[in-house]
Amino acid sequence: MKKVTIIILVILVAFSTLQSQVRKSGINSLAFLKVGVGARQVGIGSAATTLKGDPNMMFWNPAGIVLSDEKLAVSFTYNRWIADINQVAIGAVYNLKGIGTIGVGIISFGLSGISADRDLLPPDLAYLQIDKQTSSTYSFRDFAFILSYARNVTDLLSLGVNLKYLNERIDDLSASAFAIDLGANYKVTSFWSLGARLSNLGSDIRYYDISSPIPLSFSIGTSLYYTYQRSLTGRLFIDVVQPQDLPQLFFTGVEFDAWSMISARFGYKFNYSGTKDKGTSWRDPIETTIEGFSAGVGAKIEFGNYKVSFDYAFTQMKILDSVHRITVGVGLK
Repeated sequence: MKKVTIIILVILVAFSTLQSQVRKSGINSLAFLKVGVGARQVGIGSAATTLKGDPNMMFWNPAGIVLSDEKLAVSFTYNRWIADINQVAIGAVYNLKGIGTIGVGIISFGLSGISADRDLLPPDLAYLQIDKQTSSTYSFRDFAFILSYARNVTDLLSLGVNLKYLNERIDDLSASAFAIDLGANYKVTSFWSLGARLSNLGSDIRYYDISSPIPLSFSIGTSLYYTYQRSLTGRLFIDVVQPQDLPQLFFTGVEFDAWSMISARFGYKFNYSGTKDKGTSWRDPIETTIEGFSAGVGAKIEFGNYKVSFDYAFTQMKILDSVHRITVGVGLK
């Protein structure tokens, strides 16, 4: 127990040190990495650091992909984001007995058919125009490819890591970056868990001669569980998140399960709606976040060795239309 506690403290100190050493910036690129994946995780207010046994955890805390009673799990998430932007995510994890759990995931995020204003310069200045395309529309697409690995170091401690390839394409321009995620989960008691994660530690993304950092963040979380007569379970989740370019954020959520079949979830992001970035030398801080309340439901059905799950999440936006997510998962025992 003492040895495990020391390991946890070392991990937390290392994560905090890495976070403090990376430069601050008013603007981050690849903002799609801030958009949550998985209806269950979003339904509890994105306070998901301590969740386990879910393929979607590779998009949050890689230590959480560890499977206990399943051999294989696959998940698909669709999210109609603001401004008609589509987000699609697929995650799959496989339990290698005695070695750990491996996983692979992709995220696609973008929009097509955007009107292109390509003729803003007068003819005599056309040679200055960088955009040489002739189409009346263009598209943008963000993409992430993730390789994930996690294992139970002890009965109480699990560790995980992600390797990520990131790409952004706007019209005919494209830029890429590489990053890693690190995560840890620790089961303090049968009803209390702790977790920590460092997300998106990696290279800058560069367009022309301008580069900007990807959205690095450090999170710690805790969760409490209570079961009543083996049929009803309540869970409380709390995360504290420190993004690279925003003030500290506080996420919290609750989840209620009945007979391990039906779930209801509620969450809220404190200090998130209306948060402003740090600004730059040429502009004042601007409002960057508009999320607040979230809610969701879920259902699980078992067919022999197969487990099928359906999850839905609703997110209230401050000034824009609300966002709806759907996740479908299949597990094989």
